[in-house]
This record gives sequence, C-alpha cells and structure tokens, in this order.
Amino acid sequence: MYTEENNEHIRIILNKNQEIQYASIGREKAIDFIERKDVLSRLSDALPVEYDMGDYSVSIDKVKFSGSQYYIVTAAIRHPKCLNCKRPLTDSVTGLYNRNYWEKIVKDVDLSRRIQDFSLIFIDVDNLKEINDTYGHQTGDMVIKTVGRAIRNSIRKEDAGLRYGGDEFIILLFNQDKEVALKVVDRIRREINRLSQGLEIDIQISAGIAYYNSLRNMADIIKMADRDLYKEKRTKYQKKEKQEK
Repeated sequence: MYTEENNEHIRIILNKNQEIQYASIGREKAIDFIERKDVLSRLSDALPVEYDMGDYSVSIDKVKFSGSQYYIVTAAIRHPKCLNCKRPLTDSVTGLYNRNYWEKIVKDVDLSRRIQDFSLIFIDVDNLKEINDTYGHQTGDMVIKTVGRAIRNSIRKEDAGLRYGGDEFIILLFNQDKEVALKVVDRIRREINRLSQGLEIDIQISAGIAYYNSLRNMADIIKMADRDLYKEKRTKYQKKEKQEK
C-alpha cells in the first residue's frame, strides 16, 4: 500500500497504452497512487489538466517524444515548501515545449535510449536586445512568439521544438541527418521572414546543428550545437566589421 509520507514530489510516466514507463516512487506504489488519485479516468485529449485530491495537487500532460506519445503525471504536496514542484511543460509565449519538458523527458527518464538517429538544432535570436532597447519588451515578446510559430510551422509532428530559455530554442529532428537539419533551418528563416512582414522588424537568428546516429550524452550534444551556433555568429560579426571599415 502506498503511503504519502516523505513523497513531496512524485513523477510518473505512462505510455499511450497507460502502462507505467517510469515512476519516482517505484512501480507498485505508482499503481496504487494512480488508482487512489483517479489518474486513468482523466487521461483524455483535453490535456493538460490539474486537480487537487487529498493532500496533493496533480497535473497530467501529454507529450510526444521520438514519435511516441506519453502521459506525464506530476503530483506535489500542497504546501509552500513545494509550490514549484508542479510546473507546466509548455511555454506560455510560444506554445512550444519548455525547459521543464526537456528536463523531465531527456534527463529524468532514460527515454533517450529510444533515439538512435537524430539531429539537434540550437537557435537563438541575434538582435533581441537591440529590438527590446529600440521598441520595448512587448515587441521583444512578439519576436519570441514569431520565432516559436516559425519553428512549429517548419517541423514535423513527430519532432520536438522547445523554448530552452530566453531567446534560445532547441529542435529535435528524429531519424533525420544534418542535411535535413540544414534545410529545416532555412525553412525556419523563410517562415520568420514571412511572419514578420507586417511587424516591420528584421528578426535575425543564428543556428547550430549537432547530429548523432548513436546514443550520446545530451548535454554534450547541446554544447556541440552551441559551438556551431557561435561559429555562425562569429562569421556574421566579422562580415559586419569588414562592411563598416
């Protein structure tokens, strides 16, 4: 029998068949928790959902990772010490996944073993500070929203786009090589130009790409894509310096 003592933060992941893939409290306790907290009856297309039951606040969200659907059940004891335990998985500005998604799926749970062939794109906005200083932060938020929409419009449903933080974005392209990733970046740039025509603002992005066909440490993959991104930024800066001379 599951007891709620000393379990302030609980995380359970179910596959689309409602089978437990991971549980921070162990499988048997998770089965009991799911039954007592009325989780299965709340799995539907109308997610995310949040509700209180007993001493817990429970949130259920649905995510897609490497082409497969999962349900993320997060429960937190309702007291001030754990106010930040229950956090949504989508970014309110862009509608993309957020960093919580990244941490819960890629780091907390070893679902990354399912990925055998993928490209990672790391994107940031070159001139966001300039836009904020000139037009204000409200316009800056509109720029972030535009880039997020361009990403959503430029990737497949089975891929994952997320706002990593600030003006940084990560895209996972499953079963796609670097050549495809380059085409996706070009598509995103064209989509940004199309979406920003009415804004009269020149939104510029830089992108870095990392590709692996075997399991690697995800943090190292991000670093590689980040180095590729700053290589592009350095090239742009050097070109700008030559033009100004």
